[in-house]
Amino acid sequence: MKINFGVETLSELHASLNNIDRLRYLIGKIYKNIHPFGQGILGVIHSVQTKQLELHDYVHTMSKH
Repeated sequence: MKINFGVETLSELHASLNNIDRLRYLIGKIYKNIHPFGQGILGVIHSVQTKQLELHDYVHTMSKH
């Protein structure tokens, strides 16, 4: 963290980051922006339909169990 931000702890970066609930909220908010439908099958379908990724680049192996 010191390399990227020049601080040892998150609370040195901003006081509100010392609160774990606030930190979870902020991480969740960013996650929802990046993956609005999660990372499961609905997320993959959404990403392919909105051209955020190509399916053949995403799927590495398909097998029948």
